[in-house]
Amino acid sequence: MKRIFVSLMVATLAIAGQAVMSNDASAAEMTSVAPRKQKAEIKTVTFSSDIHCENCAKKVRENISFEKGVKGLEVSVADKTIRITYDASKTDVEKLSAAVRKLGYSAKQI
Repeated sequence: MKRIFVSLMVATLAIAGQAVMSNDASAAEMTSVAPRKQKAEIKTVTFSSDIHCENCAKKVRENISFEKGVKGLEVSVADKTIRITYDASKTDVEKLSAAVRKLGYSAKQI
């Protein structure tokens, strides 16, 4: 009786192990079929702006750097320019310009 019970337990565990392995294989197949992410298209735009002091530059840096898709930001008070490097699949020039204007500064693309 003890032998039969042990044999049944071993058989049950073997069947359960095969079921888990086949589920893992199915999950691996589904992941390999998943669509790939679109490769980022990095672009740079430069705006001429009416920023006039370091506080203006700080305000732009602190706000624009958190806009969706922004990868890099350079603000020059001396040149009165804002250079933004961004992922074109996540944002565009119009949205970035609007974000600068929302802060109260002009943003003319140069």
